[in-house]
Amino acid sequence: MRHFSCDLCGKTLTPHCDNHYSVRIEGFAVTEAAGFDDTADTDAVEEMDELLSELERNESQSEFETVEMPPAFAKKEYDLCGHCYAKFLSDPLGLDSRRKLPFSRN
Repeated sequence: MRHFSCDLCGKTLTPHCDNHYSVRIEGFAVTEAAGFDDTADTDAVEEMDELLSELERNESQSEFETVEMPPAFAKKEYDLCGHCYAKFLSDPLGLDSRRKLPFSRN
């Protein structure tokens, strides 16, 4: 028998007794298609030379100066109890919880 627990609150989820939900999140890089303009009056050789020069300048930088890019595609899956699923649906990015400041009631 598979063991399920809520990935947010840790509650053990009993199959066939507890409502449990699966949330799948996918993220991917958005790239805009390069538009080709036949009416443009540019020299392709000059543009290519500029691109190659820029690449050479970037390669000459130290390896420690490069920024690691996130993957172009990522997919995650989470098991949630009914309570956490309802909270997730009402605020999927957690924006409301960030806005609330945790002041004590003295």
